[in-house]
Parts: sequence; structure tokens; C-alpha cells
Amino acid sequence: MIDWCKLSPLILENLGSGVILISEDRTIVYANKRACELLRQNKEDLIGRDARRTLFALFSDGSTCSYETLLQEDSVCEFDALLNRGDGETFFAHLFATMIRLEGRPYVLVNFYDITPQKELEKKLYQAAITDPLTKLYNRRFADEILKQEKLSYKRYKTPFCILLIDLDNFKVINDVYGHDVGDKVLVAVASLLKRSVRESDVVARWGGEEFLIILRRIELEDAIKVAEKVRNAICQLSIPPVEGITASIGVSCYSGEGDVYDLIRKADLALYQAKAQGKNCVILF
Repeated sequence: MIDWCKLSPLILENLGSGVILISEDRTIVYANKRACELLRQNKEDLIGRDARRTLFALFSDGSTCSYETLLQEDSVCEFDALLNRGDGETFFAHLFATMIRLEGRPYVLVNFYDITPQKELEKKLYQAAITDPLTKLYNRRFADEILKQEKLSYKRYKTPFCILLIDLDNFKVINDVYGHDVGDKVLVAVASLLKRSVRESDVVARWGGEEFLIILRRIELEDAIKVAEKVRNAICQLSIPPVEGITASIGVSCYSGEGDVYDLIRKADLALYQAKAQGKNCVILF
């Protein structure tokens, strides 16, 4: 016969996930070996410790999985949280928390494991989904979403914003004469210049081909035109041998509260078309 009284502690101590038991007064009364490893603390340091210092996600205000809720509703809660290690570092964990009763008294049992690698992978995949692989700028899909958010912000708070649609002049000639490798170097250099030319709060994206889009947040028309001229002048000063004379045409439009973001883009595109028709290397406002 198996002696379950002896086997249960052995199972708990050798589980691949961390297990912590918290008393009604929020004190840690048990922590298994894996919990100590994940939290990088000795068992003696964890036992008797205020659980809020380690599992603060269970005690944060407004949490849908609060300690009080677990005690009152006798429910199971599953969520991801950032936990503190004993050495000051943090890690992402997936937690299961539930209330159990021992000798008639309520305790919260927390079972958790490290999901930091998964979170890091999710972050990399998300970045890949919103980033242009060549220029490392945001891609068109992400810029579309930002424009929709800016439109909502305008409707709620009247926060102004403008866009610059930038097209490199005679880019096909650069590719035809110097090759696509040189053309790619030009795109990368322009992308880097655009990021340096605007505020951190602004959004720079590769719109497609040799076109770039800049979303200027919290800005009025007059200042947007100044930024556009600054960008145009900076592109003119780029030196990427053997290419000579890199220029760009820029269409500017600002949201007025009417229409959708695609109307805003169409206006910038029309302004860009006019800039091309007027000899290129200029800024036109719709």
C-alpha cells in the first residue's frame, strides 16, 4: 500500500511548477522547491513573508483575480503576471490560483511556471508583424491602425494630427542605373533620416516601395508644413555614393474631423501628385 501522507509532500516538492500556499492574513506558509528556484529565494526567506511582496498581481487594486475575490467566491483564477525574483529581476509567469480549506481555514493555493521565453517570442513575432523588414520602420498595416486611433482621439479630445506622404523622386532611375542593392541602401538611409527628423511621439512608416508616411501627432497645419520642409531639405543633403542628388516630393494633409482616415490619405496622395507635376522636390498642402 502506498502511504499517501508521505507521498504527497514528495510530489509537491518535485513538481515542475512552483507552488505557494498563502494564509488568510496574506502570509506565505508553504513554498515548494520549484517556487524557490523560480523566485531565486531560499525557502526560509519565503516562509512567513508577506505574499504581496512577491505575488503583487493578486493584491493590486482593481484586479479581476484579487486575493479577496478568491477567498470569497471559492473560485479558480488563471492569468499571466510579472513576478519579482529575490535578486531584483522580474519574469513572466502563468498562474493558477484557487481557495482551499485546511482544517476549516481558508488558504489560497498558487501554482505557477515561467513563460518568459514564450512572451519574448510573442514580442518578436508581434514586432515582425508590424515592421518593414528592410528599413525597420513600421509597416503600412501598423500605420493604418495608428491613423484609426488618431481619428478616435480627435473625435474625443479634438487632438489635431497631420500626415506627410513622402515619395522619393526618380527612384526607378536609381534602381535601373545603380542596381537594387544601392536602391535598398537609399531606402534604409532615408528611413533612418526620417526617424531622426521627427519627435519620438510621431510615427514613421514605409508606406510601400519608395513611399513613406509620417503621422505627426498633436500638431497644427503650420507646424506640419515646417516639418515637411525640414524633412525635404534633409533628404536633399543625403550623400549615398554613387547616387547623386536624392530628392523627395511631399504631400501634406491634416485631419479636420470629416471623413475617414482613407480620405486623409487620398488628400495627401493628391497633394503628392501635384508636387510631382510641379517639378518634384517640393512640399504641397492639400
